[in-house]
This record gives sequence, structure tokens and C-alpha cells, in this order.
Amino acid sequence: MAPVELNLVPVGSAKAAPSGGAPAPSHDPAFDPAPDPARGPRRWLFWTVTMLGLGGAGVAFVYKIAEFLFTMGSTEVQGFADVPVTVYFVVATGWLCLLVWCFLSGKFTDLERAKYDFLAKEEEYERQGQ
Repeated sequence: MAPVELNLVPVGSAKAAPSGGAPAPSHDPAFDPAPDPARGPRRWLFWTVTMLGLGGAGVAFVYKIAEFLFTMGSTEVQGFADVPVTVYFVVATGWLCLLVWCFLSGKFTDLERAKYDFLAKEEEYERQGQ
């Protein structure tokens, strides 16, 4: 069986990147997927399940924190989880800071760009024979 070559970023039709990076592909309707009539119901189902899962996890998280705070005030098992919960809060705060930094620095914009940069770089390596 002969190898199949997939070239998603034609060299002649690529635009120069505004930031001086790899070229960005021009919009080509041939690369657009065909409309999917079942996409609407599937998208609705996906978001419904996602929101229910996140809602359930949020309720469980709030319950766990409330239970921890009530336990800390009682004399029964005072201090049973001081260190683990403190470490949990420090790690969660670190992840929250990372999320805020990514959002504020624009890391969540143009998420599709990385794959085009990768494909363009791979095509460049193949042209050079590496």
C-alpha cells in the first residue's frame, strides 16, 4: 500500500504571520467540513452533561469544604486534616493563578494556530530533507 501524503497547509497559499512566526494558512472552503445535521442535538447533549457534571462536582466541593470547616470548630477530631487540606488549598490556588495568568496573557486566544504552526514546520523539515 502506498503512503498517503496529507498536506493541509499549501506553501503557495499561506499568508505571512503578523508576529513573524510560521505562515498562517489562508482560508480555503475545501478544508471546511460538511454541515452535520446531528451536530445541534449532540452539542446540546454535550453541554447539558458537562454542566450537570460541573454542577455536581461544585456541590460536592462546597459540601466537603463546609464539612471541613465544621469539623475544625468541633473538639471531636480537631486537626485531623490540617496539613492535607492546607496543601490542597495551596495547590488549588496555584492552578487558579495559572488559569488567570493564561486568560490575562491571551493564551486562550487563537487556539487553532498551534496546529497550523506545527504542520508548517513539519512541511519545512520535509522540504529540507530532515
